[in-house]
Amino acid sequence: MIRRYLVHAAACAASILLFGCGGEEGGTAERDTGHFTAKWTISNQRAPNYCVAYNATGALIDIRNDKEEFVAQIRVPCDQFESSIELPVDNYHASIVLVKENGDAVGNKIDLGTFKVGAGDDVTRQATFAMPPPGS
Repeated sequence: MIRRYLVHAAACAASILLFGCGGEEGGTAERDTGHFTAKWTISNQRAPNYCVAYNATGALIDIRNDKEEFVAQIRVPCDQFESSIELPVDNYHASIVLVKENGDAVGNKIDLGTFKVGAGDDVTRQATFAMPPPGS
């Protein structure tokens, strides 16, 4: 639980670095942003017991811009099966992998491809981790 809060705090700090602090200070300009959402399934299922069966406690989403510069790395609970982030207008590339508590990968990393985020856009990519159903 503490780790989740630390990850959330790190994401908030990264957001401040990316977007600056809020407020109406003179001379600051708002940046146009959009949203990127990653959704995933395990064997085409959004079932928490699949996460448990494979010891997957989280999904790790890596986002880079088209210059291959690191933009964000998001770790969310596996059984959430979805995560969104606000991004500045730009071109991006993302990947996702399920991970154990210690960060070890569960299965293969999936390439979510390249995408462009425009002002006000909602871009969604989906991934299916091809694993046998639990107990088979």
